[in-house]
Amino acid sequence: MAKGVDEARRLIATHEHWYHRIEVAPGLLTPGVNDSQMILEALRLPETLEGQRVLDIGARDGFFSFECERRGAEVTAIDYLTAEETGFPIAKELIGSEVELRQMNVYDLSPEELGTFDLVLFLGVLYHLRDPMLALDRIAAVSRGRLIVETQMIDDALLTSAGEFKRLADLDPELEKIPLMQFYPGRALNNDPTNAWAPNEACLGAMLEESGFEIDSQLRIGQRGIAFAERKDDPESDYWRRRDRAVGRMGS
Repeated sequence: MAKGVDEARRLIATHEHWYHRIEVAPGLLTPGVNDSQMILEALRLPETLEGQRVLDIGARDGFFSFECERRGAEVTAIDYLTAEETGFPIAKELIGSEVELRQMNVYDLSPEELGTFDLVLFLGVLYHLRDPMLALDRIAAVSRGRLIVETQMIDDALLTSAGEFKRLADLDPELEKIPLMQFYPGRALNNDPTNAWAPNEACLGAMLEESGFEIDSQLRIGQRGIAFAERKDDPESDYWRRRDRAVGRMGS
């Protein structure tokens, strides 16, 4: 890092709301609320990503973008916020990254604009979206390889009308086997108006399958879950997904 530790601390302090904990100098981390390193270890990323194109959706302060770049990937980072609304430019400067953060909504993804990617990271975004299936369809359009999704889940955190969390299995073990999603109106989840939907594990797997991915595995971490999937070649499924968004006749 070219800048001294005191200058790094000063720059970090100029951004009020850090989400990621990013080590910008030995022992100096940005004060993020997210345990980024713990999530990274759960993602099982290859030690090297040389020659791969990576898309980081909802990159925020850039922890995962910078980590993939460090492992050799060509990284495209997007977020609905401008770069100046995040800590991304500060962290980028302090660690000497070359990744650019583009302001873009997941619904606007297209292969014509961005190309396709070997690895897509979709971390902490799905449960904020009003239209999660549309988002997964857009991701499928730019994916040619692996997809990793991390999101709020309801298997161990169904929100009751009393505002308490309960495990689906404690209510009825059968509920874990049925694809279910819970909708969060208003500020129902964590007093946060940006929270919209959360699936159970069966539902997340089914959603990914319906969007053109094949599930490798899933895991749960408290109220959260991670799904690992690969883009699959299924022309019939792809056709019906396109048909669902189309108006008028479509060729076969």
